[in-house]
Amino acid sequence: MARQEDTVAVHRPLSGWIAFLKPGPPDGRPAMGVINDGDERADARNMARFRTAAWARTSVITERDGVSGRVLALRAPDGSLVVELDDFGRPIPVSAEGAVLVAELEQRWFDLPADTATVERLRGECLELRYFLLHRMGRETTTPAELFHCLPWERVEAAAHTTALLLTPGGTASAPANRAGERSAEEELRHWFTPAVISLAGPLSVLRRGLRGGRAGPWFSREAAALLTGLLTLAPARLPAPARSALSELAGRLGTDPALHHSARLAAARLTNPVSVPVELDLTLTARLDSDFVLRASSGAPEETGALLEQGPVTVDVAVTPGGAVVVELEISTTAASPVRPAADDGPLCHPVLVSPVGAMAQDGAPIRYWMLLDSSGDRLHGFLAVPAPEGQFDIGLDAPPVALRFLDRVPQREILASLHGNEHIGPSRWHRMIDGLPVHHPAHAALAAYEAQLPT
Repeated sequence: MARQEDTVAVHRPLSGWIAFLKPGPPDGRPAMGVINDGDERADARNMARFRTAAWARTSVITERDGVSGRVLALRAPDGSLVVELDDFGRPIPVSAEGAVLVAELEQRWFDLPADTATVERLRGECLELRYFLLHRMGRETTTPAELFHCLPWERVEAAAHTTALLLTPGGTASAPANRAGERSAEEELRHWFTPAVISLAGPLSVLRRGLRGGRAGPWFSREAAALLTGLLTLAPARLPAPARSALSELAGRLGTDPALHHSARLAAARLTNPVSVPVELDLTLTARLDSDFVLRASSGAPEETGALLEQGPVTVDVAVTPGGAVVVELEISTTAASPVRPAADDGPLCHPVLVSPVGAMAQDGAPIRYWMLLDSSGDRLHGFLAVPAPEGQFDIGLDAPPVALRFLDRVPQREILASLHGNEHIGPSRWHRMIDGLPVHHPAHAALAAYEAQLPT
């Protein structure tokens, strides 16, 4: 990575919007110019002016929402000032000490301090400043995990505790409100946590709101799957221990649904053991197979042709056939099921199956995702998938959570088409019964038409 000072100014915008500060009347405050010189779609962090001059980090007194206060700014060599703006075009508040801290961090952009004192200094600044600073760090640096602890994780902790309570039989939770009866700002998660983790605040907010308000209709499996996916992919050390503990508790409540049990258990384990990886915990449903076993077996070399995976109520049998197919058969026991809101209430569930080439083959082929339909039969869920095996070694992964078929509306049509072929125990008439009632924009409609056109006549 090129060092920052070789290509751009050390001190430059944290946010994507800036405005020049114009001199005001002798007895008045300076006025702000237009956002980004009139181009609001531009990103101020990439502007040429911050590649050609040495700017200085500073702060200035100006108005925000009609109130005078200190805001984040940059000073050009000619003395002109630009003010940094938030997503609403308002100046970003900062203390004088906060502006000094930002300047210090920019000076150490590739060797960022992450000591407790630095984190506490950041926590003393406004949330907008912390968000924009961490967002730019995430774009340009390898940010120490501890710096993300300056975000208001107590909001995530409270939301997770509330949602877990609402997923407990008989559990209720009241909504904190201000005197006008609206949700307090401290309860809102919004986008503030996206520099640290993707797919956490959004699904957590929807789960809490939907469960609290008794939201009807299909929605739960989408948000539960999105949240568990976020928990399975986040960097646990970026979250302080209380937030990790609360989210682990929530994962445990989601895991009372057998369909979500495995993903939830794995997510909880990652949060409880932030320095470990899932493989070391021996909790994953992943098998490594080799499609060349037939050739090696013909020369007398012993070779495993498949694997049996078991985790909690989930059993998976995976194998490579002599015909060059990888077969996956999954079964989930539902005998001990007692979830408050089963994911299957949203319709037929589809379990993601990831086929990932490894070794030399990984350079030639990206992972391919298929969706295995889960049939409900008595006290179990069952799925069967048969798809082409990649050349050489590859992994079959089933750690991600299932989601209702209706919520595959953002999945590429080609992915759904390949999955229709892979679920070879499901015929066209049954696919029609499940797909015909989906919204007209759903890619499964076009995938089903293409599937039928490709069937042998």
